[in-house]
Amino acid sequence: MNITLAFGDKIKKIKQEGCVHVFGVNLDAKALAEASQEALVHLQSVVSLPGFRVGKVPLAMIRDQFPSMVKDEVLDIAAKSSLPEIFKGSQLNPVVAPLLKNVSYEPAKSLYFEIQFECSPSIEPKGYEKIAATRKVHKISDAEVDKYISQVREYNAYLKPGAEGEAATKNHFVIVDYDTFENGAPVADGSVKGEIVDLSSPQTIAGLAEAVIGAKKGESREFDAPFGDKKMHFKVTVTELKQKVVPELDENFLKEAGVKTVEELKANVRKLLEQGAAEKTEKDMLGQIEEALLKNNPLALPPTLVKEETQELLELFKKRAPQEQHLPDDSLLERLKPVAERNLSLTYILHHIAKKEKIEATDAELDAELEKVMARLNTEEEKKKGRELFEKRKEYIRASMVENKTMTLVKDKAVIKEEQA
Repeated sequence: MNITLAFGDKIKKIKQEGCVHVFGVNLDAKALAEASQEALVHLQSVVSLPGFRVGKVPLAMIRDQFPSMVKDEVLDIAAKSSLPEIFKGSQLNPVVAPLLKNVSYEPAKSLYFEIQFECSPSIEPKGYEKIAATRKVHKISDAEVDKYISQVREYNAYLKPGAEGEAATKNHFVIVDYDTFENGAPVADGSVKGEIVDLSSPQTIAGLAEAVIGAKKGESREFDAPFGDKKMHFKVTVTELKQKVVPELDENFLKEAGVKTVEELKANVRKLLEQGAAEKTEKDMLGQIEEALLKNNPLALPPTLVKEETQELLELFKKRAPQEQHLPDDSLLERLKPVAERNLSLTYILHHIAKKEKIEATDAELDAELEKVMARLNTEEEKKKGRELFEKRKEYIRASMVENKTMTLVKDKAVIKEEQA
């Protein structure tokens, strides 16, 4: 059976910090006796002792032999019974399960505990109309187009063997073997074979490039150079000489690029660069609008949701970032927390704007979104799985659509000034 405890004025709100509300609950001897009786009856249906069937163990024996179980059951009953009383007198919207804390229990005498609620922030959204923003328009120059094409040519460069008897210059790549000596003795692990050296760039070993310039294939050079805090002697032999070849902007290059003329190539590159610049401009402008929304609508966030969002960002980062870039989790969590807070704040602000402006995502719009997803899938098996996943995430997708529509409304209402970047 379920009981309704007469709390009266035994429930009091004792603290509120941002989205965190804490209530203190007192049970006197009479209320505690009711809760204890309910707890014993419930435990009787599940516990067993030698000589007694389940459901037949005397309540007094349960009370004496299972005190911790009785306490937990009493606390659970009292907490659940207090929730309707708390919600009746307070406008709470919890986002995570309530937390019991600071429990003080004296069997047959009294019970005190606190219930902590983390609730959604409630705000009256403001400052989202006529947000001032700047769209920095970037006009792509001919020089940028030429630079991009040059970079593509450099990326597709290759090495070819140097001419017979040719001497190394700064424009060459050489493949070398070298040995390292200290005070005339070979250094352990100081013998290196087949290292590629770009003679136009600084080297790990100071003086290596300068030493081999002028050398031909098969020739050796010796030089001294600092290595760490020591001075070493190196003997290096040029085993191969390579010439870097950058593809010409010729018929073959144009064919690989899928165009017929240089003018067509430049037009395609300009279009590509303009698209990238437009995306960057739009992202920058949206960032300005988001900053204005955050500044105009400060709010406190539920700590547990911030923690969960930060953890999700951490898992995403660890999947995408190379292993060598990983920092300790605690350090990453600290760095990602502001990002999580920003994401959650914007979600809540846009949610309240959508509510105020009565913005919704209809079932018809959801169906249209599903059709877009289906159009990108090929096999019936893929489409079946796509529908199942879409159905599972339907409300999340609906919320995302509402968020996007709301941001579009805010952007359409913004006062946007254009200027040349």
